[in-house]
Amino acid sequence: MGYELWTSPVTGYRRTGTRLKELRHLFEDGITARAILEPLQSCPAGAPASEMSRILRERDFDVAGVQEIRDGEVIGFVIRDSLKNGVVRDSVQQLTLERLISDSTPLAHLLAILKTREQVFVLAGQKVAGIITRADLNKPPVRVYLFGLISLLEMHLTFWIKTTYPDGSWTKVISGSRVTKAKDLLVERTKRKQQTDLVDCLQLCDKRTLVLASKNLADSLGLDSDAKDFLTRAEMLRDFLAHSQQDLTEGSSWAEVIGVVELAEKLVDKSDGLVEEKARQAAKGRANALWS
Repeated sequence: MGYELWTSPVTGYRRTGTRLKELRHLFEDGITARAILEPLQSCPAGAPASEMSRILRERDFDVAGVQEIRDGEVIGFVIRDSLKNGVVRDSVQQLTLERLISDSTPLAHLLAILKTREQVFVLAGQKVAGIITRADLNKPPVRVYLFGLISLLEMHLTFWIKTTYPDGSWTKVISGSRVTKAKDLLVERTKRKQQTDLVDCLQLCDKRTLVLASKNLADSLGLDSDAKDFLTRAEMLRDFLAHSQQDLTEGSSWAEVIGVVELAEKLVDKSDGLVEEKARQAAKGRANALWS
């Protein structure tokens, strides 16, 4: 994507919808925990523990709420594997504050919350009404945010490659086979009358190589010795999202995936500031004669 997509080269104006904070606001203001919670299923407190364990296993539930009476208040929760002897009430755990979130919790905040927790219980008003587990992060609303974030990340990498390697000098940094692959893709896109250039036809792995090959660029973006691993895992996440992989954690864990997301947000936020400063410098001394 070109420089002009984000900022006006004449006035330095930053275009709406291209900042990380704007993407996050979309998921903070409009999409909340309500979008992915599941209704909490509860066990009768006086039911035999072994029987409830069997039922939960049949339904593939790891956790359930506990109620003294049907439709009554949820008094706590149980872990399926703890239900062995006695009655359910004997194994109940308390719903402490750190286990509870509001149904209005922004979806973008849930990732950080679930980085260290297997599940959280969701309050609708004062009532415990739902549960969100890490598995729920595979749902489409979360995928939309993740794909938007990774797309922004790739757009930023493309921008800095075009800035750092003028006149196509990047072709001398990566292998000839990778350049050929990009040229082949450019030919196909040109046939489809798509307006693009050779840099836009690079794969994310090529962009990673080029960004890390420039020490000055890597340093300015705050990329350290772990950056190659982070960008490789970001590419894997992008591929999983693009191909609708059922489980986004295949070969890793949610803690690792959320770690990648946090690093991507940090990098894009850092780059956002650099892009805007570059635009301001380029537009310095130019008056905007148009009224808004």
